[in-house]
Amino acid sequence: METRGEASAAVAAHSFYISSPYLGLQKEREQAKQLINRRYHAYRDSYGGSTEPVVETCQADVRRSDHYILILGERYGSRRPEHGGKSVTELEFEAAMESGRSPHAFFLNFVTDSRNGIERDPEAIQALESFRKRVREHCIPLDCQDMP
Repeated sequence: METRGEASAAVAAHSFYISSPYLGLQKEREQAKQLINRRYHAYRDSYGGSTEPVVETCQADVRRSDHYILILGERYGSRRPEHGGKSVTELEFEAAMESGRSPHAFFLNFVTDSRNGIERDPEAIQALESFRKRVREHCIPLDCQDMP
């Protein structure tokens, strides 16, 4: 996956990997991309077309980035049975930790897309809470109370 953004990878000061459950957080992801571009950095995310398996593509993109940004709302994300039922987002987080990336985590305590952004499956809700706890063990996430 290529680095995206106005600054190319060769010119950008830093590259950032944006990680989040995709559904329900498109607006927030877009705002993160715009902020990164305004600072003349580049971003990576792995939701574009690829012939590689999604988890492996995402993890490789995390490892190629300088920084890892995690955005968590009220949804755990797409779960992968072949990876013990973990979400793609949690697997990206694990790749960031394994490769020594410092996580920049944002916990959103609001939902801008209530149709897609709220977890309804009890098992996934429990997995989300467990994931949030893991993230807190590695950094102090910024709790975001309101959309600017």
